[in-house]
Amino acid sequence: MYENLLNISEASKLLGVSPSTLRRLEKSGYIEEYGLKVIYTPGGQRRYILDEIQQLYSNQGFSGQIGFGKKIALLIRDLTIAFTDPHSQLSIKIEDQISSAKQLIEEAVIQKIPIVFSKTIYEPDNKVSRLWSEKFPSLQILDHQSTWSQIHPDLSGYSFDIINPTVYITDLYNNQVNDYLQSKQIDTIILAGATTSGSIRATAVDALQRGYRVIIPKEAVGDRNQTLQNSTLLDLNARYADVISLDKTLKGMKK
Repeated sequence: MYENLLNISEASKLLGVSPSTLRRLEKSGYIEEYGLKVIYTPGGQRRYILDEIQQLYSNQGFSGQIGFGKKIALLIRDLTIAFTDPHSQLSIKIEDQISSAKQLIEEAVIQKIPIVFSKTIYEPDNKVSRLWSEKFPSLQILDHQSTWSQIHPDLSGYSFDIINPTVYITDLYNNQVNDYLQSKQIDTIILAGATTSGSIRATAVDALQRGYRVIIPKEAVGDRNQTLQNSTLLDLNARYADVISLDKTLKGMKK
């Protein structure tokens, strides 16, 4: 029930006001100045409807739609055993990400859209990899040859144009991927995979800075909890990408 709601800290941060301001403006379960309804959990904690916060972004000049360009590529990140097995320390909250990725891949094959599968690996001899693992020690399980680094079984049977094992946070830091996209005159990137607040976010920012349109089907990305997922998608849609439904993405892929 509370998965598509934001707590007061998240809502206030996104609105650019303090939590105390939201509390002060509240009257009988509404914040009239912002047009927000306040929902209380059984424990008495305030929650705010994600769609209403999204609408506020739009009204305030955020969340403009950039849409699809002429040449599309599908980039999938870290839908490997490590990020999808519930026994893994790196696992996201699995819902529809795998089935959504399959639909995106199958449509990409039909439309002859290039597909790149990037997966994070740990290389102890690489300075960046060592540094990232100091901040995030769980990455050390991602040895290139380990089972953890294998593509999820439901996706492993597909042919990808590039499989990109990488120690970097963004898919595009590797010149092989960016050069390939440039050679194909790609202007639009669809992002799927994990994690929304990590590599998906970083790649979206990197892609926009390189001149790509960025599309994120919300059902095809995941994170470790719903609160983090919601707040990151909201911010991505406000600043760097079009966060849209899987159905809308599939329609946009059709020529």
